[in-house]
Amino acid sequence: MGANWTEIINLTLPHLWLLAGALLVLLAEGIIPRRWNAGGWTAVGVFVIGTLLCTWSTADGELWGGIYVWDGYARMLTALVMMIGALVCLSSVCCEEWQKTGDRGSYYALLILSALGFTLLSSAGSLLTLYITLEIGTVSLFALAGHRKTDPRSGEAALKLLIVSATSSAILLYGISLVYGAYGTTLYHQLPVGLLPGTGGNQMGLLGVLGMLLVLGGLAFKITAAPFHLWVADVYQGAPTPISAFLSTASKTAGFAAMLRLLIIGLHGAEDTWVTVLVALSALSMVLGNLVALAQSSLKRLLAYSSVAQAGYLLIAVVSGLDLGLGATLFYLLLYAFANAGAFFVAQALMGNTGSEEIDALRGLRYRAPGLAFAMLVFLLSLGGIPPLAGFWGKLYLFWAGASEGHYTLVLIGAITSVIALYYYLMVAKRMFIDPPEEETPFRFRLSLSVAIAICVVMTAVIGLYPRPWLEWSYASTFLTAPPDLPRSAEQPLSLSR
Repeated sequence: MGANWTEIINLTLPHLWLLAGALLVLLAEGIIPRRWNAGGWTAVGVFVIGTLLCTWSTADGELWGGIYVWDGYARMLTALVMMIGALVCLSSVCCEEWQKTGDRGSYYALLILSALGFTLLSSAGSLLTLYITLEIGTVSLFALAGHRKTDPRSGEAALKLLIVSATSSAILLYGISLVYGAYGTTLYHQLPVGLLPGTGGNQMGLLGVLGMLLVLGGLAFKITAAPFHLWVADVYQGAPTPISAFLSTASKTAGFAAMLRLLIIGLHGAEDTWVTVLVALSALSMVLGNLVALAQSSLKRLLAYSSVAQAGYLLIAVVSGLDLGLGATLFYLLLYAFANAGAFFVAQALMGNTGSEEIDALRGLRYRAPGLAFAMLVFLLSLGGIPPLAGFWGKLYLFWAGASEGHYTLVLIGAITSVIALYYYLMVAKRMFIDPPEEETPFRFRLSLSVAIAICVVMTAVIGLYPRPWLEWSYASTFLTAPPDLPRSAEQPLSLSR
């Protein structure tokens, strides 16, 4: 509890930098001529420097009795949110809708503050920390989702996100109150190893289990797992496309980051309860997400329901325990971020050139923008799990983790629904490469958006062609095990275990 200022700064430096970055963006936007879009480029720099701070940081520890934890797990997930933030800012620089307004600085400042909350989620060591940081990350998104003031759908997206977030927060907070009433603590490492009534021997155990189930229900909203997904398509469609990309990647990453640390530490010993719940959520998300995606005509709505299905695939690894599941989850979050964000950036370029986000607007894209069509094909094939792209290795490790723990039914559902997903991904590819174009006008979009898409393509291809370093980073960040077929280090610390 008695940490000095030097230790506090060392362990929280990336988060402090984000907080300072939000103020820096507002300052830059106010003193630099507007034609330079100073806020956007400053925000890109803030996120890039934040990523480097996470990479260079070697300090591990906890503060204030364990409510904040900084270790390899938090370091990787914080760096991932930073990378997503930089890409979203790059794609936002070219958005004409706030090029002409005076509130560009507030847009980027809110984006940085949202990223601050999401990065803190991975370091939460207490249910109260989880709740507060989740609200920091979510509240800014209400304004960001409604930032297109001239589009009624943007206001509708902001309102729906507000209502759903308030509902999930109420469920989460009520669950936290039940846990505190049952055990007198919200710290993960002080919760009893066994939460079931049989281990506690009284009604407090049952109350604690009910509270934890409500907490998991609140987090299920954040990872867009079915049946807590009903808001996702409308919000993704109505929000500005860069914010849709941020919601589908950074928000999901933060939700899984919070859920994994809670399950590993706080719910260790209660697997019989939460594994059953998450298995049901996984199966429902994969089936519902992919089947509903088949009927979509909007590219953003298709990607939204694809995101629901991806949450189901990730939950296969979550329920598979520590040896393979945790590292597989982190690896898949990494590659998913680049492929899914890249697909949304292509949708942004489509909207900017055709005024439509419908899948039919992609007709003949290879004639009008061959590079953009190739990029979209890479993203779709990766999300579908086609080798040699990154998504293939991600799904391989997810399914391997599930099969290793005996979840054969989940793996079978995942395999079948992956084939269904390939159908609608390839239908999009058909529009781009086989169907004739409705007009011949070439696509034009800003350099910053081109750079964001190119980075996503390169990362998706590099992770697929050379997955070993990224697997090592993912498994090493868990401090639990090495990647499969690598020797396990006897000196490796177990900072996430009791």
